[in-house]
Amino acid sequence: MTSEIVLMNQRAITMAADSAVTVIDGGKIIVRNEQRKLFNLADGLPVGVMFFGAADLMGHPWDVLAEHYRTHAKTGPLPHLRDYAESLFNLLDILESFFPPARQKDEYKRLLTSVYRFIMRYAYYLHETGAEGPDEEILGVAVERIWKRYQTTSDGRSRKDLECFPAGFAATIARDYGDTIENLIGSFFSAFPLDLTTRERLHEIGIFCVVKDLFLEDITGLVFGGYGTDEPYPVTVTYHVSAVVGGIVKRARIDETRIDGDVHASIGLYADSEATYAFLRGMEYGLESRVYGVIHAAGRELVDKVVAGFHDIDPALRESVRRECQSEAVPQTVQNCYEVINAFQQQAYINPILAVVEISTRQDLAETVHDLVALNIFKKRITADDPTVGGAIDVAVISRDTGFTWFKRQGG
Repeated sequence: MTSEIVLMNQRAITMAADSAVTVIDGGKIIVRNEQRKLFNLADGLPVGVMFFGAADLMGHPWDVLAEHYRTHAKTGPLPHLRDYAESLFNLLDILESFFPPARQKDEYKRLLTSVYRFIMRYAYYLHETGAEGPDEEILGVAVERIWKRYQTTSDGRSRKDLECFPAGFAATIARDYGDTIENLIGSFFSAFPLDLTTRERLHEIGIFCVVKDLFLEDITGLVFGGYGTDEPYPVTVTYHVSAVVGGIVKRARIDETRIDGDVHASIGLYADSEATYAFLRGMEYGLESRVYGVIHAAGRELVDKVVAGFHDIDPALRESVRRECQSEAVPQTVQNCYEVINAFQQQAYINPILAVVEISTRQDLAETVHDLVALNIFKKRITADDPTVGGAIDVAVISRDTGFTWFKRQGG
């Protein structure tokens, strides 16, 4: 794990990252505090990049890939920050010396293995939370639900194919990796008598896990920060990256934040920054989720008790009222509670901090972003938690006039 934070105002952008990296060796968790995660993407240009999550791509550490780009790409100034990100990915797409085609099948197998393991864990969760029926039926339910997640988003919209792949790439995956899909289905699910529909769904998931805009596998997050030549104020762009398949890096741009004439300050939190989250919002993320979960459960329980108290009405009508309240009134009430609490957090906690960030000097921004990462390190240490955030903190300041400069760096 890691803790990474970005502060931006109209003067500059500051990026900070700890240096802890977690290695799992035979089930034993080992943490080393010597990993560089923050880099100047291109010498002489106002662009930084930091990574979180998986520390490598197909066995090549991201610090090595960033250094290779910096020394071989010879990138000049580009109009937008996202152009630098795409320039990096375009280089990786053709970097056969690092990602030979013969090894990309192994990379695809790793990706699909991760997804099939996710399905197995989800089926076990369904079983543990009360799903009834034979194991193969529970597995079938899990497969169907994951298949649907690849088809539609949580709000019901059709899920798009990733823009990084050309039209028809799904057919390429089906042709080149069909045997691998069938072999993995046999390896993972041989203990279950799969029906034809479930098997077909699993085969299609083997294609969707590459081309669809959904990442159920292990990923790297890449945060780019800085300026394009057409951008007067700083910008951050965040990508998810997971694998090199068919000569293309699977990636998706998930967020873009920019300072402009209306937005004068911004704080970005990435990976394991829960102490900073609590500082900014007045409540730790896990507690916040727990509060909303309790409110939702209490609302459902209250509906059940109230409806059960009406003994003299038609049972079908009583059940209809109960279902309507459970499906509409309770979620709407929880949403209203969330909006009220969120508005209070914004007014009482977040806005005062953003007001200070807005008027901060570059020195102030650098010191603040350093201290916010240090807050997460302190929490890990004081709670005797696994020290998955720690070590030295790298801090960079990026501005239009001075470019990328180090405020604090491992080794001086």
